[in-house]
Amino acid sequence: MVHWTLVLACMMLVLAGRSTWCFYLKFALYYMAVVVAAVLMLPVLVFRGRCVNNMRLAKWFANPIKHLLGLQFEIRGAEHLLRPGPYIIVSNHQSSLDFLGMMEVLPERTVPVAKKEVLMFTGAFGLASYLCGTVFIDRRQPGAARGTLEKTACSLHQDNIRLWIFPEGTRNHGRHLLNFRRGGFHLAVQAQVPIIPVVFSSYAKFYNKKDRKFNSGLCCLTVLPPVETRGLNVTDVPELTTNVQCAMSSFFMDNQ
Repeated sequence: MVHWTLVLACMMLVLAGRSTWCFYLKFALYYMAVVVAAVLMLPVLVFRGRCVNNMRLAKWFANPIKHLLGLQFEIRGAEHLLRPGPYIIVSNHQSSLDFLGMMEVLPERTVPVAKKEVLMFTGAFGLASYLCGTVFIDRRQPGAARGTLEKTACSLHQDNIRLWIFPEGTRNHGRHLLNFRRGGFHLAVQAQVPIIPVVFSSYAKFYNKKDRKFNSGLCCLTVLPPVETRGLNVTDVPELTTNVQCAMSSFFMDNQ
């Protein structure tokens, strides 16, 4: 595994001037590095069992990967994540590269909400994610997904857990945010916990899937002030969702 990672890194340097090859080689290097990290972690994770604190180990293994890809992440407003107790982080979703930014800023006792396919079809990475406490939902079965989130709402206070949710529901390479799904906002209102928006700046300057561009670059992650949900009920969810989306979309557009 490590041997092939080094080979790919050398090939990437040789072909750096050929953007299409560089695009595919960088992603091959990225995915291979993630798999290698997951495999190396698995013995420790299996020994410790499923636990949100395993995310500390995941962060330690994941953070160096950005250097292989020539990526930098600048964090702004990180003080908003220092508040005690449970809360829900919502962020925009542009690419699988968001994983690196998320791990850069991920607070203690925070786990992501991911599609069930990640667990089923990504091998060692999926298993490592499960053992780190990731909450998996089946979006093809809305009823089951709601049930999972309702059970999660009960454990937020009991286990002092924070969640990271991508409310767009899918990767979005456009210049505008997609309409937010309301599941995470229902969860926040049900549990009466704050929502903390995180905005990834546009990757357009260094990454474009359509044009097969993947260069070195800087992404800014801006943590916006918390949005309180105390006292809100289910009828307030649509307005809450719209307000958070508008704030994040406005910030995203102003900082492209």
